[in-house]
Amino acid sequence: MMHTFSFETFTGESHQRLASRTKPPSPALLSSPDPAQQQLEASVFRSLADIRERSAHPLHVKRIRLSEDHVPIVFLDGAVEDNDISVRILETCFPFELRSGGLAWECIGTRIDGVDGRDLHLAHVESTARLILRGSAGTDWNAVRKLISRRWEGHSTPLWNHKELTAVEREHASEFSSTQSRRDPRTAMESNLLRRIGIFAEFTSAHLTYAYSSGPDTLRFWLEVDPSVPNRHEQLIAALTDPEWGLGMDVDFEDCLCDDDGGSCYFGLTTPTGDATLTLNFAYHKPRLTRTYFETIGAPRRWINRTFPAAPRSSGGLTWRAPCSDARRV
Repeated sequence: MMHTFSFETFTGESHQRLASRTKPPSPALLSSPDPAQQQLEASVFRSLADIRERSAHPLHVKRIRLSEDHVPIVFLDGAVEDNDISVRILETCFPFELRSGGLAWECIGTRIDGVDGRDLHLAHVESTARLILRGSAGTDWNAVRKLISRRWEGHSTPLWNHKELTAVEREHASEFSSTQSRRDPRTAMESNLLRRIGIFAEFTSAHLTYAYSSGPDTLRFWLEVDPSVPNRHEQLIAALTDPEWGLGMDVDFEDCLCDDDGGSCYFGLTTPTGDATLTLNFAYHKPRLTRTYFETIGAPRRWINRTFPAAPRSSGGLTWRAPCSDARRV
């Protein structure tokens, strides 16, 4: 099956918004050459990707807005199953200095640069790196900060507003650099994935997606698929390996058991430079939450239709079920 890759399908940005631009967006916007910008974006990606709950979009992001002249804007979902995304991101995307010593999170240098309505402006100290997290309607970042400060009071101090790296951060960074010959090789890959966040809604049928680190050079994805719908893992792999819009990754190994009852599929991909690995584990599990739940919270209709079997409809005593084939436009 042929796939149509574009700035729209990779970022999740709307066709109307892209049509209003003075010039067509270039694939070059899907990567940043600045190491500090990569580090900031990787910190955001890691925080979002490791939230192992369901929200309206895979990895809890509606879309990312990129342009040559503006700071990247990441549009967040509102809530996961038992908490708000805004709470989770403020707790995990920034370093917290423990009263007992050390850091609670290893996102060294990530800071809050300001709050403007539901926009949380992020920066990376000692650099020009910037990013905006746009919360869902009603998000109050200042109220969330107060909530988290109370929650961690007596245990740690959030480094949201420190203008420079703290001594603890510098010590931690020094220890890391002494054991690594170069920058964490996952960083550029995770930055590139954040800028292509739309592929997880556009090219998968997984009802649960999350990712976690497995060493300095490996990122592991876990994707749960309803056994009654097509897996479609070839679409996501095609997007990741595409040399123009994707990451140009190479498939290093694959173990596909789609035809086996209850089998899972496992793929390993490497970056073009060979210094970082991404693994995809597609597992068959019945979803705990129903199609109706995702319809209620505003998940994309095309994603819902791919991810959940169509509900049967009765007409004249006959039961109708939508075909499992992917009838959406690609």
